[in-house]
Amino acid sequence: MTEMVQMTTEQLQQLIEAVRVSAANSAAQAAETVQNKSKGSFSNCPSRFGGQRDHEAVEEFLTSIVTYKEIEGISDEDALKGVSLLFYGLASTWWQGVRKEAATWDDVLALVRDHFSPTKPAYQIYMEIFEKKQEDSVAIDTFVCQKRALLAQLPDGRHDEETEIDLVYGLLNIKYRQNIARPDITTFRDLLEKGRIIEHNLMEGEAEQTGPVRGSRGLKRCTYCNFRGHTTDQCRKRKSDGDN
Repeated sequence: MTEMVQMTTEQLQQLIEAVRVSAANSAAQAAETVQNKSKGSFSNCPSRFGGQRDHEAVEEFLTSIVTYKEIEGISDEDALKGVSLLFYGLASTWWQGVRKEAATWDDVLALVRDHFSPTKPAYQIYMEIFEKKQEDSVAIDTFVCQKRALLAQLPDGRHDEETEIDLVYGLLNIKYRQNIARPDITTFRDLLEKGRIIEHNLMEGEAEQTGPVRGSRGLKRCTYCNFRGHTTDQCRKRKSDGDN
């Protein structure tokens, strides 16, 4: 038979305390391990920057790394130390020369913007906005998106949405302006919804025009001469043969 182990109250309390301390230590070690794994590293960040001077590319890169930093819980100090992992090519060479100017994480973001995407003067942005009208092959979603991206580079508060719509509306392809009256639009959402309807209707119309109605099989066949394009009553050969 198994012998029963008898413990005094003091021994039982010591055992309970030992188990509690052991569990607390294990939890602390696990938390520290998790923290160390995610602490201060951009090594797994999918975004990289090579130094292209393009406003959209720069903003996309900065938005991506700021979001990654917040999700991974990387501190400003660790982000400043590891940001060099995100640069390659020209950007890497540039960073080697300016990194001493970056005392904070915000300094890093400002340096990237100032060097690779400096603020354009308003007149230059307006020139880019009015440089091209919408071509027939460009979808209204794409065209409006491109123009709004340029408008967003203007100083804050320069135009309200109504004025921005005025600027973009005049650049639309004539097929949209013929079917969408300017007073019927109050938001860009209205413009896009109406524009998509027009595109859908135009696609349907083109499909019908290229269907069997216009093809040779859709034409009537003369039972007299066996040629398509007319009926037996209209057949010139039958009339000619009849006259002879």
